This record gives sequence, C-alpha cells and structure tokens, in this order.
Amino acid sequence: MPSNPLFEQTVTALMAGEVICEYRFPDCYTYLLKTEHRQRVADFLDQINRTLRTTSSRDTWVCAYQDLSAPEAKEAVRQQFREVANHLEAFVQFLRLVMNIETTDRPIAPGDHLKEGRMIDRVSNVPTLADKLRSLSEKKPFQNKRSDVAGRIRAVLDALVVKGYLVRFGTSGSVYQATGKWTWMYDVMTFIQTHEGIHAGTGDDEEEQLRLA
Repeated sequence: MPSNPLFEQTVTALMAGEVICEYRFPDCYTYLLKTEHRQRVADFLDQINRTLRTTSSRDTWVCAYQDLSAPEAKEAVRQQFREVANHLEAFVQFLRLVMNIETTDRPIAPGDHLKEGRMIDRVSNVPTLADKLRSLSEKKPFQNKRSDVAGRIRAVLDALVVKGYLVRFGTSGSVYQATGKWTWMYDVMTFIQTHEGIHAGTGDDEEEQLRLA
C-alpha cells in the first residue's frame, strides 16, 4: 500500500508533541475528522505505547502515552508538564492582559484574532497596561529586552507563535489567530488549580492527567 502523505504528516506532528487543530494544522485536522483515518493513526500509535486523544473541548488532537509505567515515558510527560507549570504565571498574566485590552471577561479561545495594532494602541494609552506588559516581558517564555510597547508586544506574540499558541493570519503579518493549543493549556491549568502544589507526584490522579499533557 502506498504511503499517505497526510498520514505521515499527522503522525509526525503528533509524535513531535504538536497539538493538532484546524488553525495550525488544518490538513492534518481534516484528515483526522474521518473515522477510518483516526483509526489508522490510532493503530500505528498503539504499537509504540501511544494513543490518540482529544482535549476537553473534543476538537483538538494530541498524542499521549498509554502506559506510564516505563520510566522514560513518565519522565518525558512530567518534563512537559513541568514546563507548563513553570511558565504558568506568565501565561495567566498574558491572558489577563489580553482580556483587559479586549475588555472581555473570557480568556482567549481557539480561532480568536489578536490584532497587533490594536494591542499597541491600547497599551500605549493606558499606563497600567503598559506596566503589565513590562512585567510580562521580564518573565519566561516572553522575556525580551525591548524598551518600547510595540517591540514588547511583537516579542510576546512571536514567542506564542513559536510555541504553537498563535499563528499569523492573513497577509498583513500583524494579525494573529489563537490555536487549539489553548484548550490543552486550559486543561493543564485546571489540573494545577485542582491539585495545587503538585508538579511531579506519582499518584494515580496525576498520572491520568499527565497522559493528557
């Protein structure tokens, strides 16, 4: 049977730890919408101690370990979890900044657009927002040495593109679209809030959550 390029692209992305959604990987996302394609991917992953899962929103696909008893599997997932936990404060700070800019009471959702120009105008004219941005720019993974509002905002947005939370939208280069990775992040945040102070334990509840990471 000849290989299917979309099967290869989808499996490769999943194995690399990417989150498959309609905004960042539209072709892979469409591929997984078909039951027979999902089954083919799941069958392949099953052979290497992996499984295909969705986040709580049921519209974003991730690759997870089936069995965490192997030390290398547990450590790999814990490392990913730690990275999120270590940067949690910065992500929450960014979400609050965007909510203030957009004057909304809900966090970023997949598909939302962030307009760089609007963000710059709003932050430049509100000193408290400029202070929040400056504080955010001092924290990893958004840390940067820019001294101007425009430079700081661009650095933060670029960092989110690199990490897969945003993609550039359109041809202007100044509009960004939120990806499904935010739903994965919210799942992790929910777990941390529920199990405050637990980052790398060995309990059954944590192992179940780690499989989603």
